[in-house]
Amino acid sequence: MPNDMANDNALLKAFSAAAPFDGAPDWFGAATAAGAETFETLGLPTNRTEAWKYTSLRGLGSLSFAAPSADAKAVEIPRDSVAEIQGIEIVLVNGRLDESRSALENLPVGLAITPLPQAIEFENGAVKHALQDEGAIDGLPLAALNTAGISGGVLIEVAKNAVIAKPIHIISIGTAGDEPVAFAPRNVVWVGANAQATLVESHVGVGEGSYFSNSVTHVTVEDEAVFHHYKLQNEARSAYHVAMTHVTCGEKVIYDNFALSCGAKLARNEIRGKLDGSEILYAVNGVYMAAANQHLDNTTFIEHAKPNSQSREIYKGVLDENGRGVFQGKILVQRPAQKTDGYQMNRALLLSRKAEIDSKPELEIYADDVKCSHGATVGELDDDQLFYLKARGISEHDARNMLIEAYLRDALEEIRVDKVAEAFGTKITAWLAERALREDAAS
Repeated sequence: MPNDMANDNALLKAFSAAAPFDGAPDWFGAATAAGAETFETLGLPTNRTEAWKYTSLRGLGSLSFAAPSADAKAVEIPRDSVAEIQGIEIVLVNGRLDESRSALENLPVGLAITPLPQAIEFENGAVKHALQDEGAIDGLPLAALNTAGISGGVLIEVAKNAVIAKPIHIISIGTAGDEPVAFAPRNVVWVGANAQATLVESHVGVGEGSYFSNSVTHVTVEDEAVFHHYKLQNEARSAYHVAMTHVTCGEKVIYDNFALSCGAKLARNEIRGKLDGSEILYAVNGVYMAAANQHLDNTTFIEHAKPNSQSREIYKGVLDENGRGVFQGKILVQRPAQKTDGYQMNRALLLSRKAEIDSKPELEIYADDVKCSHGATVGELDDDQLFYLKARGISEHDARNMLIEAYLRDALEEIRVDKVAEAFGTKITAWLAERALREDAAS
């Protein structure tokens, strides 16, 4: 049931006002109308909605969001917040493409980047398929809200057999003044057969104002392609960040995903993957670090539709002060998907008596010959390890930070691109330095 119809309608109006697609073709109007209808039917999810049991969006109801102003593109890129990656940059400001600061020309052979409005105007098949896919919004109210009020985005196409050496780097900047703003970027990625590419997303904020980033990304990876997909969620601490990624994999695909989440007041990173082929290696991993008044949600869904594929997911969290983490992971194995190998694990480290973690791993299996497992662990820093370090003259303060950093950096071993692992490691070190300053100030 809808949460609060008045608030829902106001939110829908705010997102729809941000949509800049005047003169779009009829099929696009029909797609956005379908999104609005679905959102009006579902409303914002409440804690009674099973998929949102541990994450409340009630805080959104207390804010009156508006469409972003046209002059927001003037903000500087907060280089200290984004992932330090030398790549092909695509800059979005409040969901809209900043073409003047984006590398859309002189691209490597086999790579095409098109502004979403242009791709819609040309009726690009990948974009049309993504926006008309009813399954992408069915039962998913925030994805439906995104479809109803798409604010911008890009189409990224990697041609068949192309090898793109440089990472593609989407920098999504949120910013607001005195009035909270809402925006909904939509990105579509198509990786051709036997191609190789890396995409990094940096979601960051500028200023102290509140904003709501509600993004959806469609990823299609064709047969025998290799696609590395990494995300840094480092939004402003007053921001709300909800992101949905839909992934479809063909035969013998390698799809490697890693999400590092440390920003925003409330963030939900949801990845839904369909393994629509055999001999796929599908990995979704991540690290989340929450401090005072932060709520970080990682939700995954993996559907094994065909036989002989592997899925791996390992998430590690550190929760400090009254920070709260959520992990929900479901693996669905359809009847034809014999010889499936699925593994899922969430580990959380609590640094405070007020910190909280909710973990819900889940398996739903209809095939007979599978190897699937899941688990969750929650704990504190090991007293014996602390004693060992302190016995060698290391202060308790430094010893704790050393153990936390080692715990988190171990998760970075899951990243297959070394430069990305280094960049994410830098963000972990910065987060720990901020934590040390808070501890010093409190003592």
